Amino acid sequence: MKRRRLIDYGIVAVVAIALALLVQAFLVKPYRIPTESMASTLRPGDRVLVNRVVYHLREPHRGDVMVFRYPADRNVVFIKRIVGVPGDRLQLREGHLWVNGRPVDEPYVHRTAGRRDPTAASGPVAGSTMREPWSLAHPYTVPSDSYFVMGDNRTDSDDSRFWGTVPRGDIIGEGFVVYWPLGRWAAL
Repeated sequence: MKRRRLIDYGIVAVVAIALALLVQAFLVKPYRIPTESMASTLRPGDRVLVNRVVYHLREPHRGDVMVFRYPADRNVVFIKRIVGVPGDRLQLREGHLWVNGRPVDEPYVHRTAGRRDPTAASGPVAGSTMREPWSLAHPYTVPSDSYFVMGDNRTDSDDSRFWGTVPRGDIIGEGFVVYWPLGRWAAL
């Protein structure tokens, strides 16, 4: 009787672990926020759940908080906000993002002393006076099957302005809730 109960508990434990691993591999995966690049929406140490299924059912939308493999090192995972989808024409004017000829209302952009931080183009390419086409120093059209992303903390974000767009195949999923710390619980 005692041995049978231990076997039953062992089977339940194995099934529970297998289910948890399957959920993380295919449905929902937790991620920890390491930097200030998404402040004030996300802070270092926040833990976020990422829906790994949603982008198999629909295309990513402008405004989504997306987790993806960093194009310069696919072993590194980033989380940023989508600001441009395929075909969008992006530009910066006087510290504001414009999409398809219209200014974008971005209430999530980090604020300092109550004022929205400006969005600036990336600097020239090291050793030259040139800028990459995606720096947003000039209007830029997002290529097909790619997404332009920026952190909400525009003055402290390593994002598409510096290394270009995110290919559709490098997208992992959409961040949908901060679950830790408990006092910061919020939908994204």
